Amino acid sequence: MFNRISIITLFCFSLCGCASVVDAPKNILGFSRRALVAAKENSSYQVYEASLSDVFSATVEVLEKAKYDIFTKDEIRGFIAVMGIPGVVSTTEVGVFISETGGGGVRVELSSRSTPAKRAVAAILFSRLSEKFKKI
Repeated sequence: MFNRISIITLFCFSLCGCASVVDAPKNILGFSRRALVAAKENSSYQVYEASLSDVFSATVEVLEKAKYDIFTKDEIRGFIAVMGIPGVVSTTEVGVFISETGGGGVRVELSSRSTPAKRAVAAILFSRLSEKFKKI
């Protein structure tokens, strides 16, 4: 009886949006983007005149050529997480958030808990994207 109640309760919590239950496995495995979303308050960004898919593809291409480790790539949600930035701890994450703006542009936003890591990625990514797309 107790096991059945425990299983039903756990199932209900996981479906009802209880973030701590749902995010626990993600945090343990390192897949949570909660820290990167929280760091967006101090993010760096540029807005480009292009389509969302073109900017996403170009961003992936630039990050791969820079030999960063692409840890997560989610085109549907417009999110990329990279690690392996030279000069910082190899497990430092930098989040790249790509979204459409209301004015027809595409916003590329970088966030990280590490300012040096964010600056290093921004220097390469924004300069290469500016060569391909017009900044707004």
